Order: sequence, then C-alpha cells, then structure tokens
Amino acid sequence: MRVFGEIRGLDQQQVELLKKNEFPPFELEGGIIKVEYEGPYIDIEQAVEDIARILNENCQGYVDCIDHENWEVLRYTIHQGLVSCKKINPDNPLEAYKWQ
Repeated sequence: MRVFGEIRGLDQQQVELLKKNEFPPFELEGGIIKVEYEGPYIDIEQAVEDIARILNENCQGYVDCIDHENWEVLRYTIHQGLVSCKKINPDNPLEAYKWQ
C-alpha cells in the first residue's frame, strides 16, 4: 500500500487541534497536512475522515491510496471540510484529473 497527498487552508485553531492529536501517517508541516506512506495496509479512510472533522470550509486537498494487492487507486478529495472518494483505474492514472 502506498499513500500520499496534502491538505491546505488550515487556520491557527485547526493547527493547534491537529498538534494535540496524532493521525499517523499524516504529519503537520507549517500549516499543511502531508502524508507519504508505503507499507502494510492501514485504514486510511478512517484517518481522512477523522482529520476532515477538524477542518473548515477553507481547507482542501487530496489523499491518494494505491492498493497494490487489489490493483486499485482511491482518491480521497477534501473540499470545504467534506470527504469524497473516487476509484481510479491504475492503468490510466491521469483519469484522476478529469473534470466531471
């Protein structure tokens, strides 16, 4: 499993809340939540949802999860504090950037 992405737009209050909680493998770097992970399976969906509860409408970002075992890519999009998930064909990774 490989996970990467970032979330931007945090205000100082959100930064302080995130500092009090741990959301491995997510890290807070200068007001940006970043993730880069490769290893055994983790419940990334739950972590994304937990982080989204702290965010406000100005936050946005993405988290991509590559599941090598099932050969699929999941893109979690965070926009205005809401999370959506889209399956992406790993054989056509640019599909993630198509506008609907």
